[in-house]
Amino acid sequence: MAELPERRETILKIIVGEYVASATPVASESIARGYSLGISPATTRHEMARLEEEGYIARPHASAGSIPSDKGYRYYVECLLKEAKLSQEEQLAIQRFFYQAEQEPEKWARLAVTVLTQRLKNIALATPPHAPVCHFRHLELIALQELLILFVLVLQEGKIRQQLLALEQAASQDELTALANRLNAAYQGLTYSQIGAQELESSPIEERISGIIMQVMEAEDKQQYEQFYLDGWRHLVSQAEFIKSKKMLHLIEALEERSILNKLLSSLGNESGIKVTIGSENEEEVLQECSVILSNYGTQGRRGAIGVIAPTRMPYSRAIPTVDYVSTIMSELVSGVYA
Repeated sequence: MAELPERRETILKIIVGEYVASATPVASESIARGYSLGISPATTRHEMARLEEEGYIARPHASAGSIPSDKGYRYYVECLLKEAKLSQEEQLAIQRFFYQAEQEPEKWARLAVTVLTQRLKNIALATPPHAPVCHFRHLELIALQELLILFVLVLQEGKIRQQLLALEQAASQDELTALANRLNAAYQGLTYSQIGAQELESSPIEERISGIIMQVMEAEDKQQYEQFYLDGWRHLVSQAEFIKSKKMLHLIEALEERSILNKLLSSLGNESGIKVTIGSENEEEVLQECSVILSNYGTQGRRGAIGVIAPTRMPYSRAIPTVDYVSTIMSELVSGVYA
């Protein structure tokens, strides 16, 4: 983003801080009275007018004070936080939560939600660590009737998937076993995309079975965030933006739909670091008055995700370093188990 003059940056930072704390539009008079900026009230009004013209702040009503826009929050996050960090005391408190916990990754995910919810007073979510992509381990093909077989696929991540298949031509159990053995040798340890890149001379039945293997494995990869923990509804109810508003009901209904949360978590991909999506940057309309802070955690072999969802008027200076630090702790714990 284009850099603002220092004085305008200072005023924007004040407006964000005041509005996050009070949920009340910030007037130029209150800035002039409350802060020693070394400028006149008229100059303060002029700088705020420029911030409004450039889209960083807005006034809900002509006679009201100003509130940050999504662009203003984005500038604040990108340019004004200056790598905000938790205090040593806060870090130690979070460490004690986790290092007293049992060595069970699923419990760490639940604990991460508890820590984030308690400290940030907003909705928090977390997924247990999982393999980023699944790998082929073993295939069995079992003859049941003349044209009906049982397809059993075992993945290296411990999952077993099976389904009934109807063949176009009958095949004996010996033929099915030989086919499974050939595919087991060719596909051992591969991902579905690696299997698709294999160039094998295959019979029609082998091509069909290979296609089903890839379909099953691709579906598993897409459902990697199917299990997650979510908490913090009680804090949403107390937010000024949602009190006596249908927006709260719509947001709750949306978050109860797993598809929206899956999309949010899937948008992280394998990226490291914090991802902050503010207001209208969210693709889902129901989230366009919210900000979402997400982070991956874990190792190359096992990864999960954590995050918070809150109104755009969230305390970014606390939320971002808190999510970041909890992610770091989670990564250390997962590395200790799966290294």
